Amino acid sequence: MKISYLPLRELNARFFHLDQQSFTAVSDSGQYIGGKYVERFEQQFGNYCGVDKVVSTGNGLDALTLILLAEKELGNLPPNAKVLVPAHTYIATFLSIVHAGMQPVPVDVNNLVLSVKDLKSQIAKVDAVIAVDLYGKLVGDEVYAFAKAEQKPIYCDSAQSHGAISSSGNRSGSIARASAFSFYPTKNLGALGDGGAITTKDHLLAAMARKLANYGRDNRFLNSAKGVNSRLDPLQAAFLSNRLAQLDSDNNKRLLVAQFYYHHFKNDHVTLADREFLNHNAWHVFPVFVADREHFQNYMLENGIETNVHYPVPPHQQEAFKELNDLNFPQAERLHRTEVSLPCHPLMSLTEMEYVVKVVNNY
Repeated sequence: MKISYLPLRELNARFFHLDQQSFTAVSDSGQYIGGKYVERFEQQFGNYCGVDKVVSTGNGLDALTLILLAEKELGNLPPNAKVLVPAHTYIATFLSIVHAGMQPVPVDVNNLVLSVKDLKSQIAKVDAVIAVDLYGKLVGDEVYAFAKAEQKPIYCDSAQSHGAISSSGNRSGSIARASAFSFYPTKNLGALGDGGAITTKDHLLAAMARKLANYGRDNRFLNSAKGVNSRLDPLQAAFLSNRLAQLDSDNNKRLLVAQFYYHHFKNDHVTLADREFLNHNAWHVFPVFVADREHFQNYMLENGIETNVHYPVPPHQQEAFKELNDLNFPQAERLHRTEVSLPCHPLMSLTEMEYVVKVVNNY
């Protein structure tokens, strides 16, 4: 049996006829930057997340960078702000900070995502916090409460948590002061190209982010800030509108796959996250942890099962961040060294899930 890690073609084929209609409608509209399809998606996504404002962007990295740039422009963060960030994340989280002219302050994680314990040693030394909903698992409400109590603004890299709901009933994108989403094609809510968005309840932050995303201009020829060019294409906005209605159903199917794995995996050589990881999770990635990753991945592939890795090298060990290479974060480094992602997507059949379990348990 052959099992794809993520069958993007088949996942998107479900929307083929709607996408054809959207292509024709956008083409016929004559407006290919901004316009009603972008506005419609922003309204829909804001209603879905439970926020007043959505600012669509060219990609997820731009969304997170623009949040920080807007806060700096508004005077809410100093120009060279120190921003606490988990060492266990994708490099884009770090890049957003440096692209905003700020300093990343990495901290190790006791589990897979930031906890209050992780924050306590550094919170007094930083100006802000970026939480990361890695693999789709929401950072706990208590982390936001702690940052608020310490009077530190906290933002969220929500690039993997589309649709997840917190213990207090709040949707991903509505918990932090502002959140950044990616609509990269592999995401739970993915476009047929790149795209991103900022979600927030703060109207001033949203207005500044939108200005900065459009060259920093007040009108066509007057610019009051040094901005960039980062806009969601209306065709991608229309495609995202087609997929948004299916997101909750898809996430529920991902959860069923994750629950099946947790119930049936029985192999001391393959470690799962603790069972609490099942809660408040969009299941963008189903991670397991193995001592010899290369051997495990080769074994799975020999048995017809594609896997992935999120992510092989942590940001602080990348050549791009030479200034951080001497830092040590043992827990994050272990997670990056041993993580393997298993197939976990809405199209998985019971037969495929049973086969993955059989192969993993025989490892």
